[in-house]
Amino acid sequence: MGTGASQVVAVLPALDCERTVGAVVRPLCALVGRVIVVSDGSRDATAEVAQAAGAEVERLSENRGKGFALRRGRELALAGGPDAVALLDADGQHDPDDLPALVRARREEGLDMVIGTRLQDRETIPPARFWTNYIGSRVLSWMTGRELLDSQSGYRLLSASLAAQLPLRADGYAIESEMLIKAAARGARIGHVPIRTIYNDG
Repeated sequence: MGTGASQVVAVLPALDCERTVGAVVRPLCALVGRVIVVSDGSRDATAEVAQAAGAEVERLSENRGKGFALRRGRELALAGGPDAVALLDADGQHDPDDLPALVRARREEGLDMVIGTRLQDRETIPPARFWTNYIGSRVLSWMTGRELLDSQSGYRLLSASLAAQLPLRADGYAIESEMLIKAAARGARIGHVPIRTIYNDG
């Protein structure tokens, strides 16, 4: 993955992902210094599978929402003094092999946040998903004054300094928009890298 890979910590909020979390964690462990899975009140073996695959696991006793789990994971990640924090979903929709491209873009372009974008693969995205994401991205672009290509993508890489500065409050999925709005308000340098489009709606 190149220089600085050991200084990246990956954070995965996870809810009932026992079937997919291991396949996400294992390759990540070979790419980054630490992998943290926050099991958000999972009722299955998500925590056990993630730990067996090599992740550090934080178990929440009840479901608090993706935003809460992500904020808790950020807190744990930053405590180790990393250079950057990677955010991925644990349900198999994010390919760990795409992460090196995000790391490379952050380093080469001097970015504070890199977003993995999927909307370039319109043919492979369910139409309702595409238009929801497209319209959401246009609205967030207008609100922030930045060109945001896939505002709903949860695959992101943030510099540790930016991650520490953002006063995030959302407990649910709104955290992804909140993160962009607050990062733009702080003058963060935001870039984009195409990633694979994977939907596991079944």
